[in-house]
Amino acid sequence: MILRPLQSSASASEKFVSAWEAVQRTQTNKYESCWLITQPSHAALAGELAANISPPEFPLADAQILQAIALHDAGWGIPDAQALVKSRSVHPHQPQSFIAAGAAQFAEAWKSSIETCQSVSPAGGYIVSRHFWRLAKERGSATVESKQDQRTLESFLKNEEQRQKKLAAKQKLSIQELERLTDLLQICDLLSLYFCCGAPDNVVFPEYFGVQLRVLNQIENYRLDPQVLKSGAQFPVAALRYPATKQESSREMHIKIE
Repeated sequence: MILRPLQSSASASEKFVSAWEAVQRTQTNKYESCWLITQPSHAALAGELAANISPPEFPLADAQILQAIALHDAGWGIPDAQALVKSRSVHPHQPQSFIAAGAAQFAEAWKSSIETCQSVSPAGGYIVSRHFWRLAKERGSATVESKQDQRTLESFLKNEEQRQKKLAAKQKLSIQELERLTDLLQICDLLSLYFCCGAPDNVVFPEYFGVQLRVLNQIENYRLDPQVLKSGAQFPVAALRYPATKQESSREMHIKIE
């Protein structure tokens, strides 16, 4: 689940911070009330971004790759649905951010997501497996609280390396092409997380394809440099209010690109 403040704001500072730092800060804040955006909804937005991203440096993704990107967090569907039911109960429980999940829950959700995407295509399964393999390598240590967590992540990494070899052999793209498509998934994933979380910060992204994207936040209107998405583009995302009120329980938000 992605938590988003009820009221959007723009940063009081012109400083640019790392996109992941901005996302992480919103997800570790405490909210008495907030918007909830499911991981599958965030992934669907990532797929839309990948379909509309335009610079010539970025690889072209076919329909199956775009579908895999849009489904890359499908494994969070059931946990997020269960959390939403609890948030609507007589004594509502606020869902936790995905950042609060432990290593075992991450690994299970990642595995389920990969299995969903490999049913779309071997190449789609490969890039989603590779995406989560990278996350486990880069950020996995932050989720490790015990030796059991460490074993869980090590097992995940080993199993996904084997899966990637099998999937790569079942399709025609080179490893280099698959890695570039994984990069496309990663930048669209982080860009979607930033849009969904409602962070007020201006942000800078890691460099992909020789491009280092900067995003200026203007309260639900975003100015991108370079202009990797067309000016005037809008992307909808579904959000649920916590706690729900008689006046409003959900809203379709619109991410607007200047």
